[in-house]
Amino acid sequence: MLSAACACASRAPIVRNRDAGMICAMRSPRLALLPLLLLAGCGGGAPAPVPPPVLTEAAVARLAAHRDPRTWEDLDPSRPGQRLRDPRTGVVFVRVPAGEFTMGSDAAADGTERPAHRVRISRDWLLAETELTAAQWRTFVRDFAGDPAVPVPEGDDLPMPISCQDALGFCARFGYRLPTEAEWERACRGGLSPEQEPWRTEEGMRAAAWFHRNADMQSHAVGQKAANPFGLRDMLGNLWEWCDDDFHPLVYQLHGAAAVDPRTPGTAGHRVLRGGSWFSTPPAMPHTRKSGAFAERTAFFGCRPACDAPASR
Repeated sequence: MLSAACACASRAPIVRNRDAGMICAMRSPRLALLPLLLLAGCGGGAPAPVPPPVLTEAAVARLAAHRDPRTWEDLDPSRPGQRLRDPRTGVVFVRVPAGEFTMGSDAAADGTERPAHRVRISRDWLLAETELTAAQWRTFVRDFAGDPAVPVPEGDDLPMPISCQDALGFCARFGYRLPTEAEWERACRGGLSPEQEPWRTEEGMRAAAWFHRNADMQSHAVGQKAANPFGLRDMLGNLWEWCDDDFHPLVYQLHGAAAVDPRTPGTAGHRVLRGGSWFSTPPAMPHTRKSGAFAERTAFFGCRPACDAPASR
């Protein structure tokens, strides 16, 4: 019996703390109990294979009916097309304007974040107002044949910890995508000049982000911190956010003096993560970069879906 239990325990999901360099369990009762539940359900033989989820005809019809963001609920009629809610998932998107900004920082200690250089994003895009939540993932699993094997925190509004592979599967189902890291940094900075950036002081960082000094060693419900000028919340802290770029340590040197819509094509290797987590020490800044393996699922990695923006109404 003991050997059977050990074998089953070896199949239990392990959440690795990349920030601390050690194994760390998420502070969710459901996830903390998961290994025990798996042990209790173990038998002597191999588990029966679980058939993959299948989309129903009704789900296929719902997916098609709201593929176009112009069919989504407009949450701010006074500014048409600026804040939209996808009725399929409940994800709220805000429109991020095209524009030019300084990407990276010459003062960064990490050489992969240098040099600072000008980048232009040539068109508006939609970016989720907050990180993807546990409730939104549950909707994906329940209604749209998402992967039921991914551990989910109990709190509906907690950010959903997932791998890049998980994130891309979610996005593909609904016609979303991940932001490029240039789009992500433009969105995070919110159009502010360096002297206007609130996160340069500890008081400003506390108002904008969950990080090691205020997070009490756990992630927090999304949307509680102040929004940036583009209306986005939790861009810094809470969970690192996957981007659509492969991680390249010298990519900024390849961008040139004035890059337009830069992107390092993604593969199944290491992808870019941005924004830091609740455990990051020191807290991440808008220029902070990190790499993660494509299938790496930890308590610190989440995502913020993006989508191409329709023409302004």
